Amino acid sequence: MAGYQALAAVGRSIVALLKLRFEEELPGLRRPSAVLVGTGDLGTVDTPGAAIQFPAVSVYCYRLSVDRETRAGWSAVAGADGVPRLPLRMHLLVSAWDGNVEFELEYLGLAVRVLESEPVLTGPLLHPSGQWRPGDSIQVVPDELALDSMSEAFQALTAEFRLCLPYVARVVLIEGRPAVEGERVATVLAEMAQKVTP
Repeated sequence: MAGYQALAAVGRSIVALLKLRFEEELPGLRRPSAVLVGTGDLGTVDTPGAAIQFPAVSVYCYRLSVDRETRAGWSAVAGADGVPRLPLRMHLLVSAWDGNVEFELEYLGLAVRVLESEPVLTGPLLHPSGQWRPGDSIQVVPDELALDSMSEAFQALTAEFRLCLPYVARVVLIEGRPAVEGERVATVLAEMAQKVTP
């Protein structure tokens, strides 16, 4: 379980893992940077001050959804301890950026290799800003996204279509504040009973 920073922490964790493995795989060679990007960054690629500078691999969260498979179970736990929890899935697009399409394909292949080799982020692989508890983990796996849906996503972004890999990070569990206990009703009722008694 994590605090409200968990979503950002998952993005940071994935980017940090990619950076680390890129450095190990391509020592001393031209290698891409890994960056977490937003919608605005996709329209300013490789311009002065832009987040995405060639060569790069970007991680873009285009959607959040509730994890239906685990929500009922966590609702039951919340009913018992009074702490609400919402399990979320982060839907990601991983893209490579370079002036050469062959390099882009290589970088995408390398990103797949990293994410498939280490699909579970736990312990030191989780960015500390997420306020993680011992045993917390995030699974990063390929997502099912139809070509039509991907094309529509890029049309909505007003960005040129980009070859990308859809991934989903699950389950990001956001923990709410514990329920506040109200005043004891039994005391009030006892006082009322004494007043009513003749």
